[in-house]
Amino acid sequence: MPDADTLIQHYLEGTLTDAEAEELHTLLQNEPQLGSKLLQHFEMDAMLRATKPLAVPGKVIQPALVPRRRFTFATVTTVAAMAACITLMGAWLAMSWLQSDEEDTTASVAVLTRGVNLEWESAAIAPGTPLSPGLLKLKSGIAQIEFYQGARVLIEGPAELQLISSGEATCTRGKLSANVPPQAKGFRINTPKGTIVDLGTEFGLDVSDASAEVHVFKGEVELHQAAESMKSLKEGQAMAFAAKAQPLAANASSFASLNEINVRTALSDRSQFERWQAQSALLKNDPSLKLHFDFQDDEAARSLSNRAAQGEDGSIVGASWTTGRWPGKGALEFRHVSDRARLSAPAEVKALTMAMWVRISGLDRAFNSLFMSEGWGDRKIHWQITHDGRIRLGIAGMPGKNHQDCDTEVFFTPERFGRWMHLAVVFDPQSKEVRHYANGSLLAKIALKDPSPLKPGIAELGNWNDRRSIGNGIAIRHLSGTMDEFALWDRVLSEAEIRGMAK
Repeated sequence: MPDADTLIQHYLEGTLTDAEAEELHTLLQNEPQLGSKLLQHFEMDAMLRATKPLAVPGKVIQPALVPRRRFTFATVTTVAAMAACITLMGAWLAMSWLQSDEEDTTASVAVLTRGVNLEWESAAIAPGTPLSPGLLKLKSGIAQIEFYQGARVLIEGPAELQLISSGEATCTRGKLSANVPPQAKGFRINTPKGTIVDLGTEFGLDVSDASAEVHVFKGEVELHQAAESMKSLKEGQAMAFAAKAQPLAANASSFASLNEINVRTALSDRSQFERWQAQSALLKNDPSLKLHFDFQDDEAARSLSNRAAQGEDGSIVGASWTTGRWPGKGALEFRHVSDRARLSAPAEVKALTMAMWVRISGLDRAFNSLFMSEGWGDRKIHWQITHDGRIRLGIAGMPGKNHQDCDTEVFFTPERFGRWMHLAVVFDPQSKEVRHYANGSLLAKIALKDPSPLKPGIAELGNWNDRRSIGNGIAIRHLSGTMDEFALWDRVLSEAEIRGMAK
């Protein structure tokens, strides 16, 4: 008898038999948690069915992938009984519909757009990270921060910058340079000695324990000090915060500039790219490595070279070539329902580790594919991200057995969209665990109900082909994002090995 997922799919497709409906009814009685899953499928199905038909003169074309349901009287009555089992879920469903119109919110006021040789005293932050109000302590390197009101600030380590709002910050130590366009006029930088109010300009600030100096490179700023009258500085002028400070000449050469960060970023990218190439070359010496796609193929090619010592190449369908983590690094972008990369994974493995570099653009579907075995059932696996941002390894049960979803807590929030992330998942039969990692750090450990071998077989990156549904439409699970590396081993990688790949 098919498992619960297959029975629900058959119901939604209108192919549920009377015997299958009775089986689904029994499963819902014995496993109440399936009620929540069934309601999630109902919601998604309802949204798909809400799609307007395509208008063509003389006829109406129904939306693709949404077949009409067919029911016998017995099926309807059985499903009615099945619905009675989840009546208590009605209030929850109504509440979820009411909440569906609520907008996501963010506390962030700025974003770290670029960084060179960053070493943090506070929590490490990667470029692309939205920043909420709080203290940044940079030990060394250069960080470029863009405030939501439009000001761009370069800070040079060692430095401390307290973010206050989208138009205000406090610098208590170090050097910074700021570019403030007209739209961000009024941007404020506080110091222990006083406050700078920008009138649309470029300026530098040097703060130490003993003093603070401001240098104006373009435009005009105002200096506000306690018990002192406001002072105005224009292009080419500089001044120390003091009761009787004398005007100085602005010295742009002592502050990091946009040109400097451009040059240093290019050098850093080249260094990281070359280090990655050297590390990748060593991977093929590992006999447990069965698949390694580095996406360094000719952009005219529609195949992915498997760099592992053994194994077949993959094929590209629909997805477009783009730039990956660094200039010169290839990647595939997945945007459309057709986009995918098909590959031949091992038919059976006792243990498994998968890792990839991916940049998620959004979670537009109930399930967003990373790596998914073709079809479902008999120990196949689905590595995906749920609509609410959880990373999931779904493991199908053996015939007649239930599957297991191994989920993390919510990880992919909107603040993490658009950033390169290293994801890894480990199936460890010896410890009877599934372990999820993100950027080298452990996210979750889930106890395995069944540690028997997996059967990944034919699979896809960024999409899914459900061979069970041919002729009845296939669930839409394609990824919205970009991928520039994928690897699969038939062994358990250690946390140290995973951390090393995530650097």
